[in-house]
Amino acid sequence: MPKITYYARITDTHPPENPAGLMRRIHTEPVPTDEALRRDLQWHPTEFLRRYWLGHTDGDFVEISEEQAMR
Repeated sequence: MPKITYYARITDTHPPENPAGLMRRIHTEPVPTDEALRRDLQWHPTEFLRRYWLGHTDGDFVEISEEQAMR
């Protein structure tokens, strides 16, 4: 099973403990799979992480543990 890294989308009013959104990167080969948790509580594909690293900073995020993401 590939490694999964979780991220919390943060803002001035949404710290990591109460994030504005959740994302995860599944370290698949040859390219990683990025997903965001949506209101239906399902993971859906997202371009946010890739776009962020390309310089499109629509917000910020921090890496969090799987346990934090599950809360």
